[in-house]
Amino acid sequence: MPINYTKYIFAALFILVPISVSAQISYTNETMSDCPVEYSCVPISATTTPHQFEKIFYMTTAYLTSGLQSLQQNASLVDIVAPQVYEVDANLVATGSIPIQIQTIAKAKGIKIMPLITNQDFSQSLMNSFLASSTAENNVISFLVSEAKNQGYVGWQFDFEHMVATDSEPYSSFVEKTAKALHEHSLILSVATVARIDDATSTSGYKNWSGVYDYEQIAKHADFISIMTYDDPNSIGPTASLPYDKNVLTYLAGKVPPDKISLGIPFYYYGWDVTPSIGQIGPASNVPSPTYGQIVRYGGIYSRWQFVRANYGTLELFDSGLGAPYATYYLDGHEYQAWYDNSISVQMKLDLAKSFHLRGFSAWALGQEFPDVWNAISKY
Repeated sequence: MPINYTKYIFAALFILVPISVSAQISYTNETMSDCPVEYSCVPISATTTPHQFEKIFYMTTAYLTSGLQSLQQNASLVDIVAPQVYEVDANLVATGSIPIQIQTIAKAKGIKIMPLITNQDFSQSLMNSFLASSTAENNVISFLVSEAKNQGYVGWQFDFEHMVATDSEPYSSFVEKTAKALHEHSLILSVATVARIDDATSTSGYKNWSGVYDYEQIAKHADFISIMTYDDPNSIGPTASLPYDKNVLTYLAGKVPPDKISLGIPFYYYGWDVTPSIGQIGPASNVPSPTYGQIVRYGGIYSRWQFVRANYGTLELFDSGLGAPYATYYLDGHEYQAWYDNSISVQMKLDLAKSFHLRGFSAWALGQEFPDVWNAISKY
C-alpha cells in the first residue's frame, strides 16, 4: 500500500507521461478560502453524524521520523494508527514488530494501534502458496491473536496485495477464518482492498490485483474494509480525483454496507512531465537545476514539494472538475506538474465520505502530508 498496479513501486516518484487539464482556477494557499465551484466544502455538523467518523492513519518505516512528528503533533485527531510493519515472509510465517516510538506516543495519547500485515514484497507466488496451506494460515492466525493480546493492539488490517483473481475464494475463506479467531478474543479485523469501478475481468489489473477481492464476502466477516482510493491506476493527474472516488463508492453500493467502508485518502503527490512536443521552455531564471535523477529520487512528499516551490517557482492552480490542486514549474527545458492534496481537496473527499455515510477514512501515510490537510481533518 499504496497500490497502483504498474505504478506501485514508483508512486512517490515523478512519472513522466502527457496529461490534459480542464477547468483551471488559479489560487494560492494563502489567499484561497472558498471552495471551487460546483462543490460544497461545509462539513456536516457533528450533531447530524449517526456514528463517530473514524480517522485512521497509516505509518511506514520509510518515513518514520516525519511520521512520528506528525503523529505527536496531531494526536488528538487520530483514532487509529496503522503501521505497516508485519509481513508473511518467504517461509510462510508472520514476522515483525512496531517501533517503540509509535507505541509510546499511542499509549500516551490514547490512540488505538491496528498494525498492517502484508505479503513480503507483495509476492504473488508467496500468497498463492500461503493460501494453499491451511497449516500456514492457522499458524499466522495464532500469531495474530497472541501478538495482539501481548502488545495491546485493537486488531489487525490485512494488506495482502498482488494476488491472482483465481485466489479470490481461498482469500475470502482466510478472511472469514481469521475474523472468527480474532473476534473470539474481542479483536477486530479490517481488510485493505484494491479499488475498482467495474468488473472488467479481462484486464491485467483485475487478474493480478483487484479481482481477488470479493467485496461482499469480505464485508460479511471483516469489521470493515479500507478501500485504497488513494491511488487511481489510470490517472494521468491526481493520485485520486474526486470523480474517481465517487465512481468507486458507487460501484461498492449494495456490495458493502457504507458503515463498513473507510475511504482511502492520499498524503503523497504525483508528478508529471508535460513538456509540449514542439518548442522549448526555459527553466526558472537564476536557479541552479538539479539533475534529472534527483527529480525522480525525491518526488512525492511534502518535503520535496517545499524544495520545488522554493527553488523553481510554481504557478498554483485548482482543477474543479477533478477536485484537486496542482502546480506547474519549469526545469531544464521541461514543464512539470505536481498534483497533490491540500485542505480543500481533502475536505471535498471527507464531504464525499459523509454523503455516502461511510465509516470514516484511512490516510496513507503520516509524514508525507501537506500540513494544511489537518485544517480539514479537524472539522470532522
